[in-house]
Amino acid sequence: MRKLRIVAGSNDGANIIPDHMGTAQDFYIFDLFEDGRSLLVEKRANTSPQEEEGVHGDPKKLAVASDIFADCDVVLGRRGSPNFVRMRDNSRFQPVLTDVASLSDSMVGLAETFDEVYALVERRRRGERPQVIPTVGRGG
Repeated sequence: MRKLRIVAGSNDGANIIPDHMGTAQDFYIFDLFEDGRSLLVEKRANTSPQEEEGVHGDPKKLAVASDIFADCDVVLGRRGSPNFVRMRDNSRFQPVLTDVASLSDSMVGLAETFDEVYALVERRRRGERPQVIPTVGRGG
């Protein structure tokens, strides 16, 4: 069965942080299966360096964060950032935005577009860098 490994940032384990993903206290790792089931794999502390006030998209922060979730396919966030664009253009991670706050509901939204997102991940595995950052789910 096909699956995607998803990472999302959260401070409370229930909702995706509404700010840039790298500001979250923790990264939550999920496996999402093609039949719509999702499984929380683990919570990992975000040990990436703090950015200076008003600065977003520090490449050093992205490098450290990427090491924390190196085994993931999809980086899920509620707010785009310069680092989401860097991931899209230069990494094997597929960034995805969601309009849904809850981690569990965002997994449902991703499951509804599983084939589309999986196809993007497969292209990245072949070394392509699709210029797409899909948005999944609707609501708050």
